[in-house]
Amino acid sequence: MKNSYKIFLLFAAVCFFVSANAQVDRTKAPAAGPAPKIQLGDYDSFTLKNGLKVLVVENHKIPKVNLALSLNVDPFVEGDRAGYSSFAGELMGMGTVNRNISQLNEEIDFIGAELHTSSNGVDAGGLSRYKEKIIELMADVTMNPSFPEDEFEKIVKQTLSGLEISKNDPASIASNVRSKVLYGVEHPYGDVTTEATVNNIKTADCKEYYNTYFKPNVAILAIVGDITTKEAKKLVEKYFGEWEAGEVPEHKYEMPAKIEGKRVALANKDAASQSLIQIINTFEMKKGNPDEIPARVMNAMLGSGFSGLLFKNLREDKAYTYGAYSRISSDKLVASFRTESNVKAEVTDSALMEMVVEIDRIRDTKLTQDHLDMTKAAMAGDFARTLENPSTIASFAMAVERYNLPADYYVTYLEKLDKVTLEDVQAMAKKYIDPNNAIYLVVGDKKYKNKLTKLSSAGEVEEYDYKGDIVKEDPNAIPEGLTCESVMENYITAIGGRDNWLAVKNLSMKGEMKMGPMSMSIESAYKNNEKYCLKMVMNGQVMQSIVYNGTSGKVVAMGQEKQAGDAELAKFKLQAQMCPELHMSELGYKMNIAGTEVVDGEKSYKVEIVDADGVSRFDFFAADSGLKLKTIMQQNGMSVVVLFKDYKEVDGIKYPYLTVTKMGPQEMPLTVTELSVNKGVDDSIFN
Repeated sequence: MKNSYKIFLLFAAVCFFVSANAQVDRTKAPAAGPAPKIQLGDYDSFTLKNGLKVLVVENHKIPKVNLALSLNVDPFVEGDRAGYSSFAGELMGMGTVNRNISQLNEEIDFIGAELHTSSNGVDAGGLSRYKEKIIELMADVTMNPSFPEDEFEKIVKQTLSGLEISKNDPASIASNVRSKVLYGVEHPYGDVTTEATVNNIKTADCKEYYNTYFKPNVAILAIVGDITTKEAKKLVEKYFGEWEAGEVPEHKYEMPAKIEGKRVALANKDAASQSLIQIINTFEMKKGNPDEIPARVMNAMLGSGFSGLLFKNLREDKAYTYGAYSRISSDKLVASFRTESNVKAEVTDSALMEMVVEIDRIRDTKLTQDHLDMTKAAMAGDFARTLENPSTIASFAMAVERYNLPADYYVTYLEKLDKVTLEDVQAMAKKYIDPNNAIYLVVGDKKYKNKLTKLSSAGEVEEYDYKGDIVKEDPNAIPEGLTCESVMENYITAIGGRDNWLAVKNLSMKGEMKMGPMSMSIESAYKNNEKYCLKMVMNGQVMQSIVYNGTSGKVVAMGQEKQAGDAELAKFKLQAQMCPELHMSELGYKMNIAGTEVVDGEKSYKVEIVDADGVSRFDFFAADSGLKLKTIMQQNGMSVVVLFKDYKEVDGIKYPYLTVTKMGPQEMPLTVTELSVNKGVDDSIFN
């Protein structure tokens, strides 16, 4: 993102003459001058016979040219193939009937150009000396994509990998829940890409999308840079003139039903130390609506950075969060407003109520003129900075074409902004924001669920999963009489039995952990559930080691050695347990069954485990096999997921030979290469 700068008003020089009978009244601020007229600059346009609309903005200061082709088509429901239009757009840039992907990339790189494709168009740019080559390559990609099957398979794998990561990303979860709750499956904005929809997509679907929607008569091509209109027309006609026009389907959708009452939607994130919270309204407000600019001023005063009401309350006053914001958007189908913040988990309900306090403030009272003036000045400055970029003129012209805006829509922007009053701000808040008929969305630990019921008009909390699907309570999910102790016994039985594990006196393991392109060797050893050591080596260098001999311990990291304190020794004592599930209560753990969940297709029992310090984690045990499948915990404010796979039997006990640790976007698989049970471990390694 571009850097943003605070806008400071320049002081005005006041000219006056000294007179015995006249003085300047310094108790009053000088009156603001009239809003300046905006000179956006000129652009030319022409239309090819096939209907392709072309906009040209000449700028000969820099020897570069940029092109952006954009489709003006209606959104549509993708349903059980959600994501296939994005696949089609990405696949278009991976080869044509004239060039495979290697040849295409080689030609682009040779001239130092860029070319990107998407479901909505194609962008390209580079030095103006290569403008004909750039346009030729862009036209080839636009008109002759080959949709190679091998590249399609790569996109599928990358997408599935990204979806796996997004399962634990609060923003992605919130987006999915918003889509399902606000719009539903009959609306294009209700589409959610999941593993199931990705696996339904075929290359033929991508071709179908391209053949249906990529037509010149619904496209706008903007060209900006060191090129004349005459040159542009000649080149566009030469390379895009044969692009065949065609009928493109139109799609119409009803406005989603108005939200009635306060609905609380919760997506569980086990052991989360923070909650992502939002309050959401939807309404009709298309681009160019007279309310658009005053509504944006209202939103900026409520939740735009340090000067916003939300920021001052939730961060500066209550210290619930690092930041709290709001946003409002115009849209062809459904416009929306939402507040948003990541807050401490324990104050989730309180933070939502404080958001309502500030929404009510801007609805029910007039804010200060100083706040309004500062907000409008900042918005005017932001607008002025966009004019420094020649492509802004093209984007404005494209918006006028796409949304049928008045020709002077952007020329008069500052005049319309200047006219916004405090009365307008209050009117916009009352018209478009209604906390009494809104969605209160939370992505966080469900243990705070009961606190959220008081926010709901119906006194209930709707629970959703990471895909945005409603969580249906299954009365048979937890068998009658099932206890944490029985779950643990089933697990112990599954991994070899209590007697076999009690007979284990020492255990050592060697393995390899992958971290992207890097790998690290791991060695660990245990003795009598009293001694423990761990060594992590990369490229022959010890990155970290832990040594605990039952009474004292030390940590070595990057050559620095540190003796363990009492808190670390207490953790090492627990880590020295080869199978802590054998005696959880003796180790100070408290447990309760928190529900069920499907993990990699297997129904599992979710057990919350709380240590002596009150820190929770969640372990998931397969209902059928009894094996531990997953652990979720928090480390330094980050959610950590550990998957246990590929259990193998060694000398009477079972051990997971593959452990996958996920922290944000990073995935670290640890593969066991050697496991020794009761083969002897020398005491010297614990010294």
